[in-house]
Amino acid sequence: MNQSLAVAERRSVAPRSALTTLVAALEAACEGPMDGLREAMLEALARAAAAPGLLTAEQRQGSAEHYVRHLLHGDARGRFAVVAIVWRPGQRTPVHSHHTWCGYAVVEGSLHEDSYLWTPGCSAASCNGSAERDEGYACFGHAGVETIHRLGNRTRRPAISVHVYGVDAPRVATHVNRMLAAVD
Repeated sequence: MNQSLAVAERRSVAPRSALTTLVAALEAACEGPMDGLREAMLEALARAAAAPGLLTAEQRQGSAEHYVRHLLHGDARGRFAVVAIVWRPGQRTPVHSHHTWCGYAVVEGSLHEDSYLWTPGCSAASCNGSAERDEGYACFGHAGVETIHRLGNRTRRPAISVHVYGVDAPRVATHVNRMLAAVD
């Protein structure tokens, strides 16, 4: 066998990184039928949450003041952005829905999620349930007030989640969360 061919064969079977695998699955989901997006995203997120080496040491860094978002990937065509969120104990989001579809998976630790129902007459959301979301949990929601929640870390150790939003990377901070009034 020719030595250059052997090198090329070794390169072609080199393992993909967990992030590269996740991005490839998300790209394929965006190319497929929209009615299959939810299932494809859930599968990709669950696989990524279980994959070793998804995040670098830098992407696991948090802050004592607030949860920290790390942009992992912005789709070149602007279809989605992948973000890791590092949660220190006691940190949580405000009550919100989303301007776009989104999904997340718990990569490390545990998150607490409160779910809310929108009441149009009083223009507020009311809590209708709570659940602990442990490592490996994945979910997906469409845009709008049908999916309202608050995520947070109620444990004594850090938690990390990976989120995929249906916006281009530059708009993650401004076009994802829709803050809502809540009646607890």
